[in-house]
Amino acid sequence: MSKNNEYSTSTTKYINAVKKYLKEKFGKVAPEWEQPLEILADNLELYHQCKESIKNDGLMLTARNGSATKNPLIKVQLDAQIQITKLIAEFGLSPRSASKINLVEEDDDTLKELLGD
Repeated sequence: MSKNNEYSTSTTKYINAVKKYLKEKFGKVAPEWEQPLEILADNLELYHQCKESIKNDGLMLTARNGSATKNPLIKVQLDAQIQITKLIAEFGLSPRSASKINLVEEDDDTLKELLGD
């Protein structure tokens, strides 16, 4: 990922931990995984920036006409969270998605045993 220096320390640490996990699980970080990892990092950054801004500015903002309105960054933060959740599942980083990967590997092993491989 070439944008590593654009990310916060926490995002960089998380992405490095993900890469370490992928290397341990699959023996490498495949080149085709770099772009999804960058998208994950971008969304993590966006999520944290929104979280901080919402914390500072509040859930409600005052509109030009003086009425209270929901902070539009709430929607941006939610969208980033959805993308993060999807990418975490794609990489097998949640307990549920990791268990699915393990089930597939066990099925492959069972099939190989049955076929005598």
